[in-house]
Amino acid sequence: MFTYVARRTKKSGGLVRGQRYPVTYNGLKTMWRRTRAAAGVSGFRFHDFRHDFATKLLRETKNLKLVQRALNHADIKTTTKYAHVVDDEVAAGVDAMQKSRKKSRTTGRKVG
Repeated sequence: MFTYVARRTKKSGGLVRGQRYPVTYNGLKTMWRRTRAAAGVSGFRFHDFRHDFATKLLRETKNLKLVQRALNHADIKTTTKYAHVVDDEVAAGVDAMQKSRKKSRTTGRKVG
């Protein structure tokens, strides 16, 4: 999935300068460490991207089951640990529900 272009030929590693090779696990850790150092960021793990992705997907879709499938979690409880909700979102959800219920009362439709 992730590749890099060799900067130099390495006989012991079988690398040829200019050729593309898959990134190894150790190579990925090295790139991640260097990227964080260059950005001046510490205390942020690569795994934190999963939490960020889950939270953003939940905010966009408002569908926890969809987030569960995207993260390939067997148990929805695990997904709730990844997808974070803030108090403002809870308040906005409650407000939206109240507005929807008020609107249905004025139009005579049944909700729920």
